[in-house]
Amino acid sequence: MPGATDPWDVARRRVAQQAHYLRNALEPAPGVCYVCRGPAGAEWTRCYTCDQHLRAAQALAADAVVPISYAVKGRQHAHALAAYKAKFPAREIQTNLLNLLLLFLTDHHGCVAKVARVQQWTHAAVVPSTRGRTGEHPLRTLIGTQLRFPWAQLTANAEIPPESRAFHYDRFFVTTNDLGGAQVLLLDDTWTTGARVQSASYALKRAGAARVAAIVLGRHVNPGYDGWKPILELIKNEPYRQETCAVHV
Repeated sequence: MPGATDPWDVARRRVAQQAHYLRNALEPAPGVCYVCRGPAGAEWTRCYTCDQHLRAAQALAADAVVPISYAVKGRQHAHALAAYKAKFPAREIQTNLLNLLLLFLTDHHGCVAKVARVQQWTHAAVVPSTRGRTGEHPLRTLIGTQLRFPWAQLTANAEIPPESRAFHYDRFFVTTNDLGGAQVLLLDDTWTTGARVQSASYALKRAGAARVAAIVLGRHVNPGYDGWKPILELIKNEPYRQETCAVHV
């Protein structure tokens, strides 16, 4: 339990300082998609976009999708998720995001593993950039050597238009050998439509991975879309709580 000797004490303070603008992703419920935690029709368990992705990817879709926080367009968390990738990013923003991710993994990896039916994580992966960015993805660079798992490497198909927000069977290629039976922790900074995450999961499973669970730092929220209004109303006065998560067990 957290305390004076907690090795994550500094990280907990960092995350606590962000709590006023972070918002926990909701649990599945009528009107909340059980995949992405975005708006869904009250009579449906999935939003239209996630339903289309799952129909296309079927068993090769991610076994769980867990947003750490909502990221409302124009507000601080959404700004941070864009700013950390800038050419000259503010170190404070990067440090905050890294602490948020690592502390979430420390406290809730078991929750994610249970819902995804993962027995033991074997690999980590980051969804590649599709916008022509050269070199290592900023999220991969930010994490550095903080995770104990080997990295499963994915590369983007340059023939797919970068602005495409549709699921593609061939959007990514796996360049890591021998993923047979792998149980992969797939990381991304932002979930908007989820097409890239599900395309990455498809590629990993096609390469042999047995289970893929996706954790994203922010579930993008467009406050101008009426469908988001009920969710925004539910979360507006609910600061982030580290002790729970969208799949807490």
